[in-house]
Amino acid sequence: MSIAHRYPTITQAALQVIARKGYHQASIREIARAAELSLAGLYHYVGSKDELLFLVIDQALDTLLAKLDAALAEAVNPEAGLFALIRTHLEFAFNQGPALKVINRDVEVLEDPHRAAASQKRQRYLLRGLEVLRALDNRGRSNEELLAATNLLLGMLNGIATRPFVGQGRDTRVLTAEVGRLFLHGFLGTGEKHEG
Repeated sequence: MSIAHRYPTITQAALQVIARKGYHQASIREIARAAELSLAGLYHYVGSKDELLFLVIDQALDTLLAKLDAALAEAVNPEAGLFALIRTHLEFAFNQGPALKVINRDVEVLEDPHRAAASQKRQRYLLRGLEVLRALDNRGRSNEELLAATNLLLGMLNGIATRPFVGQGRDTRVLTAEVGRLFLHGFLGTGEKHEG
């Protein structure tokens, strides 16, 4: 089997083991076994566990960014852009949950220069979300406010992507509409002030 054919098997094995056990608890020997390689065979393809984690995260971020870019390219207005962001994130989370878990949890354990490269890609994803909210903003909010709102939205989506939501077989389109309405119009569904 060629090197090009081996890498997907190796990175998938690494992803599953690291997502399940955490980076520090995942052993390179266990990853090799999951990839059906000897330890020496695994080291033929990658130099370290840190490199493996980087390959997993880098590949996942490339996939997530590509999916978001494709969805945003089809958005006909700012509101559609928001729904595209929400749907893309939820679909990625539901279909590639271990990858999202590793992205969110393990970027900081990477050693430089891998950490810097992965952080830069994660930042690009965040900035796309920021631009989506900037296009929707009709109040002239500051960059800091928009960044906070973007982080809140992505944090909410990450929370939804974990149990109990995942196990309930939720339709992503329906959930996207619910989250989009909540984010756009607030919990009470109106822009009016309510007194308690």
